[in-house]
Amino acid sequence: MPDKSLRIDVEVLNRMMNLVGELVLTRNQILQSTLNSQNFPDLSRRLDSVTAELRESVMEARMQPVGHLFSKFPRMVRDLGRTCGRQVRIEFEGQETGLDKSLLEAIRDPLTHAVRNSVDHGIESPEDRILAGKPAEGVLRLRAFHQSGWVVIEVIDDGAGISTERVLAKAIERGLATPEKASSLSEREILQFLFVAGFSTANQVTNVSGRGVGMDVVRANVEKVGGSVDLESRLGFGTTLRLRVPLTLAIVPALVVRSGGASFALPQNALVELIYVPQRDAQSAIEKIGAAELYRLRERLLPLVWLDRLMELKPQTDAMQQGFYIAVVESEGRRFGLVVDDLMAPEEIVVKPLSAALRQIGMFSGATVLGNGLLALILDVAAAGARAGVRPMAEAANSSATNAQAAQALVQQAQIQPSRIQQTQIEIDRSMVIFELRAGQPMAIPLSLVERIESVPISQVEFAGGKAVLQYRSEVLPLEDDGELLRPLATRSLDTTESQEVVTILICLRPGTHGIRRTGMVVRQVLDITAGTLLAEYTAGFDSRLAMVKDRVTTVHRDFAKNLPAHPTTALQEVA
Repeated sequence: MPDKSLRIDVEVLNRMMNLVGELVLTRNQILQSTLNSQNFPDLSRRLDSVTAELRESVMEARMQPVGHLFSKFPRMVRDLGRTCGRQVRIEFEGQETGLDKSLLEAIRDPLTHAVRNSVDHGIESPEDRILAGKPAEGVLRLRAFHQSGWVVIEVIDDGAGISTERVLAKAIERGLATPEKASSLSEREILQFLFVAGFSTANQVTNVSGRGVGMDVVRANVEKVGGSVDLESRLGFGTTLRLRVPLTLAIVPALVVRSGGASFALPQNALVELIYVPQRDAQSAIEKIGAAELYRLRERLLPLVWLDRLMELKPQTDAMQQGFYIAVVESEGRRFGLVVDDLMAPEEIVVKPLSAALRQIGMFSGATVLGNGLLALILDVAAAGARAGVRPMAEAANSSATNAQAAQALVQQAQIQPSRIQQTQIEIDRSMVIFELRAGQPMAIPLSLVERIESVPISQVEFAGGKAVLQYRSEVLPLEDDGELLRPLATRSLDTTESQEVVTILICLRPGTHGIRRTGMVVRQVLDITAGTLLAEYTAGFDSRLAMVKDRVTTVHRDFAKNLPAHPTTALQEVA
């Protein structure tokens, strides 16, 4: 039975109580004022600020370290090892990583099954390991870290790996694939058969495995809370099962989009970037190869999915005559452009569960009530991509392919397979924003954490308590000015009739232990948006992470570098 109690630091409770007091005072002031009162805008901003702080405090109270979950596994692995005749040592990494209490309970059973599978299926017997040139004792590692608003938990073993040939043979035997289709399946697609209900490659049924019940339940339980499960394996070297779950289910930042006259919420943790295609470029922007529609984004072909067509909605406008927006999204290895009619202001939405009828559609992860009172369904990006026929693709391998090869891969929906492993660096699968805080000092942050790049007139920058703030889409946005570009403005009052000089601000999403918060970073200029390679973390003589961008070493901004994995998993790269 799940533990329904929660231990909370008294300081967190005191902070929450103080914020509730501030909330009551602000409510009383609003009730005694009118919409036309001079202080009403100040009260609205105060209410927004107090509400945001209270939300963060509640989030902090709900966060629990995953170490609480890991603590039961040493004994379980020891007992299971004896039962299965294995010698296994378990190691932990990232035990302090925080996760919402309800989600911690939700992934307890899936994680337990994953650990049991690794001991029974993954780790070989001591005799087999010695014959393979490995130590008799196998290693099982549980690793947790934050990544772009998600908590990633990896179960890694150094066992025999998974034989895709054996899995494929079992799939053909069960009628899940024909021999003709099997020859065109990628390794990733073959491994997906392991998540089919009743599928098992065990030679015999035991108390631990062989019944074909488990991996399908693992995926179902994780996806039920808005997460995803991924599997990687190298025959003879080991297997990695990766669980990705959101920090919290209660409140998530989302972009509201319009398509076919309806509103949909698009979770920002799946959003890579936004593109507007004006009417004059609408016809030429879309490239067609057969029935596939593609958009050329920085010399890379991006498959397009029209949301109104996917939902079978009647188009409200002619996109070719009025222009359209492309939301570049990615989830479970699928990256594609979601074409929508219009974009609304981003909101922090309160997630509500779906009814059974809507859950059966399989396209939505929840529902929410927007700030304007309208109901909106929350899109499941991975399910939308799968419904549209977009298959996962190895972007690191595709980046080195020619345009013709990339186009052919998109049309054939074929995944390029890696042939070797490089362990010195990890290929960043998202683009990076390269900018300057000071002249001649380029820095980088992941594009996935940049919501917008704004050019703001300096007259809109305000100062409160000596700190720069910006009124941005009905909220007060704190501005970070590490380059001291706004320092001359702090000593004088700004008049709206002054010169129209502008300042460049990156609207950033900062993931942390208390959720995602929005801040503004004042920069001297944005230099480029391009792909990069994250170098090893501990580079001699440097305190921050480094990235290789266009053959130049670039520093990753310190506030974002700390959110990158401490020991990045090795990227699969195509090596000639």
